[in-house]
Amino acid sequence: MNTLSSHQKINIIEQRLQPYLNDIHTWTQQNNLQLNADKSTATLFTPDPAEYNTEINLTINNDKIPTIKNPKILGLTLDPKLNFSEHTKITKTKADKSINLLKALTTTKWGKQKETIISTYKTITRPILEYASTIWSPITDKHLNHTQTLQTIQNKALRIATGCVSSTNTQHLHQETNILPIETHLRLHASQYRAKCQELNHPLNHLLTENPPPRKMKETIFNNTNYTTNIPPNATTPDTIKQHMKTTHTQIVTNHIKTIPPNKILNAHPPEISQNEELLDRKTRCTLAQLRTGKSPFLNTYLNTINPTTYPSPNCPLCQQHKHTTQHLFNCPKISTTLTPWICGSPRLRWRSCWRRGWSGWAPNHR
Repeated sequence: MNTLSSHQKINIIEQRLQPYLNDIHTWTQQNNLQLNADKSTATLFTPDPAEYNTEINLTINNDKIPTIKNPKILGLTLDPKLNFSEHTKITKTKADKSINLLKALTTTKWGKQKETIISTYKTITRPILEYASTIWSPITDKHLNHTQTLQTIQNKALRIATGCVSSTNTQHLHQETNILPIETHLRLHASQYRAKCQELNHPLNHLLTENPPPRKMKETIFNNTNYTTNIPPNATTPDTIKQHMKTTHTQIVTNHIKTIPPNKILNAHPPEISQNEELLDRKTRCTLAQLRTGKSPFLNTYLNTINPTTYPSPNCPLCQQHKHTTQHLFNCPKISTTLTPWICGSPRLRWRSCWRRGWSGWAPNHR
């Protein structure tokens, strides 16, 4: 059970809360229950750092309730300023442990395929990252990069799934796996939950039309309209809300895709990955994912960048005339091929076949 009171003066808060605590203690005695003050806590939420260490004078049966800074309520860790720094730290620790499971399932040479790793990530790790996000995502402190801290966990999972190297840009990782960045996904959750609250009998429906507070408060999904998508005024029934949620999903995904710059190899947005790539072994698929971003241990340009002492030349080992890049695999005079990175017809299947022809030296059988 949690009680709450708000006021500019702490002594007024104490005067308001103490009667409730007395009533609770009386009720527990009448029902042969025991209320332990040592197992209860009090927390002062305030924007003033000078008040962070203030002790709140509240008692249960004349026993003082301890004041703490980081209470946990239903798995959500709070803090005096409500910037959720402690919650982010705890979440990162939990998610890091779950990442170890993904590492145990695969490597770049053997193990489960990308689709299995992504499904495992969505089932185990991402729920940890986004737990109770509709509460903290609109008000988490952007200046402390809390969302970016969680994004680094997702980046680790996507690198494990695709086999890409650590320096691979995150946009490529999300394109390879068809996963939204954490911040975009949080906005999607917030927008859809706000749409659910539009239903007239929803317990939080009244918050959509609540008057602004007399002073500036922390933002929520209900008063921060810039964080969530607009809700049509007629979306109040289960069917119209469901349709709006689908539209919201499509809108957010489409807007995200528009912000992604073109692939440097294709000079355009890449097509969808062919399902036939799933027939390839794990090692081959990892190499293809690395080549698609131009950062692969197969390429001398990459090896020269990370270890110029051992690999002093970035040039092609065959022609020795041009830099050994993914684009060069299709133009090297020592490799006779008419294939290009972009061939219409069977979009990415032929694209991958071209790359296999370029780095393995044998002709593709996929047509």
